[in-house]
Amino acid sequence: MADTPISEPATHRQPSRKGKKAWRKNVDLTDVQSGLQTARDEIIKTGGVIAEKQADELFATDITGDAEVARKQQGKKLLKADEIIALRSAVPGLEQRKRKAAEAGLVGAGKRQKNGKYVSHRELERLRDVADGVSGGVVVDDQAEHDPWAMTVKEVDARLDYLDEVKPAKEPKTLKYPPKSLTANGKHMPNVRKPDAGKSYNPLVGDWSALLDRAGAAAVSAEQNRLAIEAEAEAAEARATAEAAKVEEAEKEAYATDYDSAWESEWDGFQSDAEEVGLHKDRPRKTPVERNKVKARKVREGQEAHDRKSTARTAQEKQISQIAKEFSEKDKARHAHLMALQLTAPSSDSEDDTAEVQLQRLRFGKVAVPDAPLEVVLPDELEDSLRRLKPEGNLMQERYRNLLE
Repeated sequence: MADTPISEPATHRQPSRKGKKAWRKNVDLTDVQSGLQTARDEIIKTGGVIAEKQADELFATDITGDAEVARKQQGKKLLKADEIIALRSAVPGLEQRKRKAAEAGLVGAGKRQKNGKYVSHRELERLRDVADGVSGGVVVDDQAEHDPWAMTVKEVDARLDYLDEVKPAKEPKTLKYPPKSLTANGKHMPNVRKPDAGKSYNPLVGDWSALLDRAGAAAVSAEQNRLAIEAEAEAAEARATAEAAKVEEAEKEAYATDYDSAWESEWDGFQSDAEEVGLHKDRPRKTPVERNKVKARKVREGQEAHDRKSTARTAQEKQISQIAKEFSEKDKARHAHLMALQLTAPSSDSEDDTAEVQLQRLRFGKVAVPDAPLEVVLPDELEDSLRRLKPEGNLMQERYRNLLE
């Protein structure tokens, strides 16, 4: 215990000590008693007061380690990284030491070796090993069986010379153009969009309220559109029903009798005598002159129709070059516009990337662009702790929709 100055006990302000209650009853001994109790506990546990002991009695230097920890670590499996590092090849490595020529057996010091015509037995064995590819020798063969860098020559079977040559696939020219964005303004979409600040697990009040207002307005607009479509469908169905009723009423008036009974009489095969007379009445035959006039009129009408089609086709053929030129200019202008948008899109930081993007069309080929999920936390669902947070959204769906856009 540290040496602290001990002062006299504090006493309460009393008008007199000669009252009914003695002064000893009102002395505050809490600090003294707690200090004495702490000293007693230290003496019982450690054999003395800790503040009065030396540093050697309190601390010890461990140079051997805990045997229990070492025993537990022995049975554990090594990490994959340690296993890979510990692997060693069974093939001996190359010798990096430089050797002298005499040590390698290349040059001899005898008289017979000075003229350059004598080959020692050791050198002969070495040359044989090199030729056989033994002991690290390299065999150089000018006529290799396979050259991996040579141009492949396709062998054509003479029996299949009537077949057309299969041409290799060529890359489409659209690979040179930037991708067409589905957004209404045609600007390039970033690969990873910046998340909205209102979607944070602990957002600011302003960001969260703005996101909630936008989501609410979008939901109200979608509901209004749905109700308008339903009302239009009901109105169209009502109009169709009214038209069908009018047609049925007109048919009843035209028959001047019951509608069902008239049709039943016809289906049963009952018809009036006047109708039978009208069916079997002989028609007047046309004379050869009338038949020739009809045939000539049909031929003349067919020739006129053919002349009109030929004239229109000739006019279109004359405008082919002009139309092709106009389409080429439009393609060049569109390509230049897309390139300009792609170059300027990354540098435009003034616009809010977190706002919902307006799409110009809702389909990408045969794939429909899915609707953006509603990721808004209501006031009663806000959590002030990360442990109670429930994840919102799906990263795979967001990435898929962003790729389509």
